[in-house]
Amino acid sequence: MRRMTCGLAAAALAGSLAQAQGTEPASLKSVTFSGAAAKRAMTTTEINMETAERIVDACIEHARGRNSGASVVVLSPSGFLVVAKRTDGQTPNNVDSAYQKAKTALYMRSSTHAVLNRWGSAADQMARANLDLYLVIGGLPIVVDDQLIGSIGVGGASGDEPCAHDALTRVLGPQPPLAPTLAQPAATAATAKP
Repeated sequence: MRRMTCGLAAAALAGSLAQAQGTEPASLKSVTFSGAAAKRAMTTTEINMETAERIVDACIEHARGRNSGASVVVLSPSGFLVVAKRTDGQTPNNVDSAYQKAKTALYMRSSTHAVLNRWGSAADQMARANLDLYLVIGGLPIVVDDQLIGSIGVGGASGDEPCAHDALTRVLGPQPPLAPTLAQPAATAATAKP
Protein backbone atom coordinates (compact mmCIF):
# COMPACT_ATOMS: atom_id res chain seq x y z
CA MET A 1 0.00 0.00 0.00
CA ARG A 2 2.83 2.37 0.89
CA ARG A 3 4.55 1.72 -2.45
CA MET A 4 1.27 2.45 -4.27
CA THR A 5 0.80 5.72 -2.35
CA CYS A 6 4.37 6.81 -3.13
CA GLY A 7 3.83 5.89 -6.79
CA LEU A 8 0.64 7.96 -6.96
CA ALA A 9 2.34 10.91 -5.26
CA ALA A 10 5.25 10.70 -7.73
CA ALA A 11 2.84 10.57 -10.67
CA ALA A 12 0.93 13.57 -9.35
CA LEU A 13 4.18 15.52 -8.86
CA ALA A 14 5.33 14.61 -12.38
CA GLY A 15 1.99 15.81 -13.75
CA SER A 16 2.28 19.12 -11.87
CA LEU A 17 5.84 19.62 -13.12
CA ALA A 18 4.82 18.77 -16.70
CA GLN A 19 2.01 21.33 -16.57
CA ALA A 20 4.30 23.95 -15.02
CA GLN A 21 6.86 23.37 -17.81
CA GLY A 22 4.22 23.66 -20.53
CA THR A 23 4.27 20.04 -21.66
CA GLU A 24 0.80 19.19 -20.39
CA PRO A 25 -2.25 21.34 -21.15
CA ALA A 26 -3.74 23.26 -18.25
CA SER A 27 -7.34 22.50 -17.37
CA LEU A 28 -9.93 25.24 -17.76
CA LYS A 29 -10.93 24.89 -14.12
CA SER A 30 -7.36 25.47 -12.90
CA VAL A 31 -6.85 28.79 -14.75
CA THR A 32 -10.25 30.49 -14.45
CA PHE A 33 -12.60 31.85 -11.79
CA SER A 34 -14.08 29.37 -9.34
CA GLY A 35 -16.02 29.40 -6.11
CA ALA A 36 -17.13 32.75 -4.73
CA ALA A 37 -15.24 34.70 -7.44
CA ALA A 38 -17.11 32.86 -10.20
CA LYS A 39 -20.41 33.44 -8.41
CA ARG A 40 -19.76 37.20 -8.04
CA ALA A 41 -18.60 37.57 -11.66
CA MET A 42 -21.25 35.15 -12.96
CA THR A 43 -18.68 33.39 -15.14
CA THR A 44 -16.29 30.48 -14.93
CA THR A 45 -14.46 31.19 -18.19
CA GLU A 46 -12.39 34.24 -17.29
CA ILE A 47 -8.66 33.99 -16.63
CA ASN A 48 -7.84 34.22 -12.94
CA MET A 49 -5.26 36.69 -11.67
CA GLU A 50 -2.79 34.02 -10.55
CA THR A 51 -2.62 32.53 -14.04
CA ALA A 52 -2.42 35.95 -15.69
CA GLU A 53 0.48 36.92 -13.40
CA ARG A 54 2.31 33.66 -14.18
CA ILE A 55 1.93 34.32 -17.92
CA VAL A 56 3.15 37.92 -17.62
CA ASP A 57 6.10 36.89 -15.45
CA ALA A 58 7.04 34.09 -17.89
CA CYS A 59 6.98 36.59 -20.75
CA ILE A 60 9.21 39.03 -18.89
CA GLU A 61 11.57 36.18 -18.01
CA HIS A 62 11.66 35.22 -21.71
CA ALA A 63 12.55 38.81 -22.67
CA ARG A 64 15.23 39.14 -20.00
CA GLY A 65 16.78 35.89 -21.21
CA ARG A 66 17.32 37.67 -24.51
CA ASN A 67 18.73 40.85 -22.92
CA SER A 68 15.50 42.67 -23.63
CA GLY A 69 12.67 44.28 -21.73
CA ALA A 70 8.94 44.00 -22.29
CA SER A 71 5.57 45.54 -21.62
CA VAL A 72 2.93 42.85 -21.14
CA VAL A 73 -0.85 43.18 -20.79
CA VAL A 74 -3.43 40.46 -20.10
CA LEU A 75 -7.09 41.31 -20.65
CA SER A 76 -10.25 39.50 -19.56
CA PRO A 77 -12.71 38.22 -22.21
CA SER A 78 -14.73 41.39 -21.65
CA GLY A 79 -11.69 43.54 -22.44
CA PHE A 80 -10.80 44.71 -18.96
CA LEU A 81 -7.31 44.74 -17.51
CA VAL A 82 -6.31 41.71 -15.44
CA VAL A 83 -2.53 42.24 -15.18
CA ALA A 84 -0.09 44.69 -16.76
CA LYS A 85 3.65 44.92 -16.12
CA ARG A 86 6.56 46.58 -17.79
CA THR A 87 10.26 46.26 -17.22
CA ASP A 88 12.40 49.32 -16.57
CA GLY A 89 13.23 51.36 -19.64
CA GLN A 90 9.97 50.76 -21.48
CA THR A 91 8.38 53.79 -23.13
CA PRO A 92 4.70 54.79 -22.99
CA ASN A 93 4.44 53.58 -26.60
CA ASN A 94 5.54 50.06 -25.56
CA VAL A 95 2.86 49.87 -22.85
CA ASP A 96 0.14 51.24 -25.12
CA SER A 97 1.22 48.91 -27.93
CA ALA A 98 0.91 45.89 -25.62
CA TYR A 99 -2.59 46.98 -24.61
CA GLN A 100 -3.72 47.62 -28.20
CA LYS A 101 -2.36 44.23 -29.34
CA ALA A 102 -4.20 42.41 -26.53
CA LYS A 103 -7.39 44.31 -27.38
CA THR A 104 -7.16 43.45 -31.09
CA ALA A 105 -6.41 39.75 -30.39
CA LEU A 106 -9.42 39.65 -28.06
CA TYR A 107 -11.75 41.40 -30.50
CA MET A 108 -10.70 39.30 -33.49
CA ARG A 109 -10.33 36.01 -31.54
CA SER A 110 -7.05 35.53 -33.39
CA SER A 111 -3.41 36.53 -33.22
CA THR A 112 -2.65 40.02 -34.43
CA HIS A 113 -0.18 38.37 -36.82
CA ALA A 114 -2.90 36.21 -38.42
CA VAL A 115 -5.22 39.22 -38.67
CA LEU A 116 -2.43 41.23 -40.29
CA ASN A 117 -1.96 38.41 -42.81
CA ARG A 118 -5.68 38.54 -43.64
CA TRP A 119 -6.20 42.29 -43.57
CA GLY A 120 -2.78 43.68 -44.42
CA SER A 121 -3.50 44.93 -47.93
CA ALA A 122 -3.86 48.61 -48.75
CA ALA A 123 -7.47 47.96 -49.80
CA ASP A 124 -8.29 47.03 -46.20
CA GLN A 125 -7.07 50.33 -44.70
CA MET A 126 -10.58 51.74 -44.21
CA ALA A 127 -12.00 48.56 -42.64
CA ARG A 128 -9.12 48.43 -40.17
CA ALA A 129 -9.62 52.06 -39.19
CA ASN A 130 -13.36 51.59 -38.66
CA LEU A 131 -12.81 48.56 -36.41
CA ASP A 132 -10.04 50.27 -34.40
CA LEU A 133 -7.70 47.32 -34.98
CA TYR A 134 -4.01 47.51 -34.12
CA LEU A 135 -2.40 45.18 -36.64
CA VAL A 136 1.05 44.84 -35.17
CA ILE A 137 2.48 41.42 -34.35
CA GLY A 138 2.50 40.55 -30.63
CA GLY A 139 -1.12 39.92 -29.56
CA LEU A 140 -2.56 36.45 -28.93
CA PRO A 141 -5.90 35.19 -27.64
CA ILE A 142 -5.67 33.00 -24.53
CA VAL A 143 -7.69 29.85 -25.18
CA VAL A 144 -8.03 26.81 -22.91
CA ASP A 145 -10.26 23.83 -23.73
CA ASP A 146 -11.66 25.76 -26.72
CA GLN A 147 -12.76 28.62 -24.44
CA LEU A 148 -11.47 32.17 -24.81
CA ILE A 149 -10.41 33.18 -21.30
CA GLY A 150 -8.51 36.38 -22.16
CA SER A 151 -5.79 37.81 -24.38
CA ILE A 152 -2.16 38.87 -24.12
CA GLY A 153 -0.31 41.70 -25.80
CA VAL A 154 3.44 42.31 -25.71
CA GLY A 155 5.26 45.48 -26.69
CA GLY A 156 8.86 46.60 -26.50
CA ALA A 157 10.39 43.12 -26.41
CA SER A 158 12.91 41.66 -28.77
CA GLY A 159 10.36 39.43 -30.49
CA ASP A 160 6.98 40.35 -29.01
CA GLU A 161 5.05 37.41 -30.48
CA PRO A 162 7.56 34.67 -29.52
CA CYS A 163 7.65 36.17 -26.01
CA ALA A 164 3.86 35.85 -25.66
CA HIS A 165 3.77 32.39 -27.27
CA ASP A 166 6.56 31.05 -25.06
CA ALA A 167 4.86 32.39 -21.92
CA LEU A 168 1.50 30.83 -22.86
CA THR A 169 3.23 27.52 -23.62
CA ARG A 170 5.12 27.51 -20.33
CA VAL A 171 2.05 28.27 -18.24
CA LEU A 172 -0.83 26.69 -20.19
CA GLY A 173 0.83 23.95 -22.22
CA PRO A 174 1.22 23.49 -25.97
CA GLN A 175 -0.14 26.33 -28.10
CA PRO A 176 -1.18 26.49 -31.76
CA PRO A 177 1.70 27.36 -34.10
CA LEU A 178 2.29 31.03 -34.84
CA ALA A 179 1.05 32.51 -38.12
CA PRO A 180 3.58 32.58 -40.95
CA THR A 181 5.16 35.85 -41.97
CA LEU A 182 3.75 36.90 -45.32
CA ALA A 183 5.05 39.63 -47.58
CA GLN A 184 2.68 42.59 -47.38
CA PRO A 185 1.65 44.08 -50.71
CA ALA A 186 2.93 47.55 -51.48
CA ALA A 187 0.49 50.44 -51.10
CA THR A 188 -1.30 51.39 -54.29
CA ALA A 189 -0.93 54.86 -55.75
CA ALA A 190 -4.43 55.76 -54.45
CA THR A 191 -3.55 54.96 -50.83
CA ALA A 192 0.11 55.96 -50.83
CA LYS A 193 0.91 59.11 -48.90
CA PRO A 194 2.72 61.92 -50.75
